[in-house]
Amino acid sequence: MQSPDFSQTYFELFGLSPVFAIDVARLRAAQQGLQATYHPDKYVNADERDKRLSVQIASWVNQAYEILQDPVKRSRYLLEINGTEIPDDSTTTSDSEFLMEQIDLREQVDACRHGDDALLRCDQVEAKLKARAAELAAEFVSRFDARELETALQTSRKMQFIQRIQQQLSELQYELEEY
Repeated sequence: MQSPDFSQTYFELFGLSPVFAIDVARLRAAQQGLQATYHPDKYVNADERDKRLSVQIASWVNQAYEILQDPVKRSRYLLEINGTEIPDDSTTTSDSEFLMEQIDLREQVDACRHGDDALLRCDQVEAKLKARAAELAAEFVSRFDARELETALQTSRKMQFIQRIQQQLSELQYELEEY
């Protein structure tokens, strides 16, 4: 088995341009093609070197796909491959207006728990969160394209906070639908 170039970026691995707005269907097709080629099940009868290599490649492909298919992880990866040092996930933002927005959104999510129209309220909050995520994604692209990498990093952090609230809302919706 020929070993791929592990020094290439995840974008290069999947034959994509290193931009935020990627073709997710093309990403998925490329990921499936690579998995079909390198999946360890294809190398069950191979020598130990090829078995290990297939596991290593499959893992690399999965990691690359996980990062590129997620907008927040993709934004952070773009910054990273462009020389920006990425702090750990616990780093917060000092934008007080955004912090107040987060509090308000979390309160709106919490308010979905009460009343007969809980799922309808969840849908309304979900629409707000999707719109806000789209605004932040556009802001990230603008800042990144302008090479304002520190500002783009701040925007990426905001995207991460909105994504976390979306996940909490999704969990709440699942919980509400179960009852």
